[in-house]
Amino acid sequence: MFVVDDDAAMRDSTSILLEEVSLPCAAYDSAGAFLADYHRDLPGCLLLDLHMPGMSGMALIEQLRAHEYLLPVIVISGTGTITTVVQGMKLGVVDFLEKPADPHVLIPKINAAMALDLKRRTDAAGQAALRRRLSHLTLREGELLELVVCGMTNKVIARKLEISIKTVENHRARIMEKTGAHKVADLVRLSHLARVNTITRQAA
Repeated sequence: MFVVDDDAAMRDSTSILLEEVSLPCAAYDSAGAFLADYHRDLPGCLLLDLHMPGMSGMALIEQLRAHEYLLPVIVISGTGTITTVVQGMKLGVVDFLEKPADPHVLIPKINAAMALDLKRRTDAAGQAALRRRLSHLTLREGELLELVVCGMTNKVIARKLEISIKTVENHRARIMEKTGAHKVADLVRLSHLARVNTITRQAA
């Protein structure tokens, strides 16, 4: 858990609340201090004030997204506007709460945000593993993979690529070995996930 707020009393009270429910946190008095200390591999949730000296809370969120950090953000502020909320939602803020946040509202939202963080990190790890498996394919194997998942037979692929059926069979065997697939359906799923992941990254 991370708390960023220039109000010392608010930082202290929030820290005490979180520790009481077994959610130890690191607290920072500025966005810059948090950015200097945070590493993308650190899981959790960020409780963030908007208006602070120096870098604002919204500017901090923009920095996190620019670096593709997965950390969920809950904004707790007494000066939020509709424009700010809309901007924050576009940047992936998971919730906006008014100061002082009701503990009975805040804690469930934190738990939900941390569950989201775990899911994101699990998904990201799975996608990274998928990319590693597919990166082992040669250009020809990647080309052949696309034809296989389109449903082409070895004979049709051989004719299209102007290679022998035996060569196609050898390529397919290596593709199965490198990707860990056991059947064509596995290759279709891997190819689809890779394509969706690429589109998602390009759209982000």
